[in-house]
Amino acid sequence: MKKHFTTLYLVGISVILSFFIISCKNETEDKNVINETVIEEKPITFDIIVDLKIKKDDDLIIYYKDGTNEWIVEDKSVWNTVKGSNDFQKVVFKLPEGVLPNDFRFDIGRNEFKGQEPIEIRSVTLSYIDKNFVVTEEMFNNFFKPNQFIKYNEETKEFSFNEVDGNYDPFFEVTPQMYSQLTNIVLNN
Repeated sequence: MKKHFTTLYLVGISVILSFFIISCKNETEDKNVINETVIEEKPITFDIIVDLKIKKDDDLIIYYKDGTNEWIVEDKSVWNTVKGSNDFQKVVFKLPEGVLPNDFRFDIGRNEFKGQEPIEIRSVTLSYIDKNFVVTEEMFNNFFKPNQFIKYNEETKEFSFNEVDGNYDPFFEVTPQMYSQLTNIVLNN
């Protein structure tokens, strides 16, 4: 009986020790696990955000100059295809990382008359790192000049589009007042 009790005692001790060793092993494994927080770096981009009401689908384009091009060229552009809506929507143009514009223009459509209904532009925000400049609806005509294909209605605050002599290429150029704002955003970051 004593032999049987000793065997049971040794088996019990072995089970307890095995459990203890396994538990300790798991604890050390857990202690070796490093909590890693992956911080995903967002690219630093110069953004132009247009808050507008555009009722028909269309392409909106920002053409920019960055000091490497003297003229507006296709490869220095950012496109957004917009779904028409009766509600205001924000369209974000993210310039490529590292590009800081010294001039830009905002095109509505792609040189083909689609019968676009009048649009309303509530604001245009220029954003770079932590600096923003907002052109409100009331300030818009001080910072942007429509070309001959765009007519502004002060009463409705809407821009309408039309062909001229069979041509169609509506866009807004920035005025000289905008150049100082572009410089201010870029240099003060």
